[in-house]
Amino acid sequence: MSRVVNAWVQLNREAKRACSDALKRLTVKAKAGDIFAQISGAFLHKATETLSAVNVLYAHGLEEPAQALIRILFELRINFDCFLKMAQDDLPSAARRIVESMMLEKIKQARASGYAGMPEEMQAKLAEQEKEISTHYSPEELKQIKAHGFTGIPVEQRASLTGHEEAYSIMYRNFSRNIHSTDYMESYFKAGLVDLQIDDDYIASRDIAAHYTAHFSAVGILEFANHVFSLGMEKEIEYLGKRQAEIKALD
Repeated sequence: MSRVVNAWVQLNREAKRACSDALKRLTVKAKAGDIFAQISGAFLHKATETLSAVNVLYAHGLEEPAQALIRILFELRINFDCFLKMAQDDLPSAARRIVESMMLEKIKQARASGYAGMPEEMQAKLAEQEKEISTHYSPEELKQIKAHGFTGIPVEQRASLTGHEEAYSIMYRNFSRNIHSTDYMESYFKAGLVDLQIDDDYIASRDIAAHYTAHFSAVGILEFANHVFSLGMEKEIEYLGKRQAEIKALD
């Protein structure tokens, strides 16, 4: 492992600890009934757990599975930024769309499974909930929410809307191959199935980009939560920023 990659590994372990501390503080506010804190806390919780899993996989040399999780973490950051844009205009509406889009997804999953193991009373209740949610949106808007979640638009458009076009083009598309199992090249090299070796510079470049994407995706949510909900994590965030700048200087 190169010096720079190792530095990123250590930094993301520290970032995970900072996210965990912030989540504990934010949870107190969320339990007080603040819907904005509750939804932001859910995003931060997902970011913290996913970053933790990325760190574990890299620690065990499982880079390709880690890249799949980094894609998830990056999409989480895009979705969070979309939520913030929507909340600026109308927080109650943005919060309702998130909750109702999740409910619609659960209903769709239940229906797809034939309501396996679900009593008829619960099925009827879900049908009523779906009917009620449907009254809040136009037919086209409802169709888009069911297809793309609370934003109602594909992830590429979400990336453009939130200023993440470049990262989307470079990281999301690349790491998507690990999600869909359409890229076996690195596995061929690792397994010795071809008489070639992966260039060390390529591996280092790939891992640096991966760790950076994981870092800004999770820490960006942390920074916002700290600023808005006054979590008192300024020193920790300043340290993470300083270390990131030092690591970039090494590259």
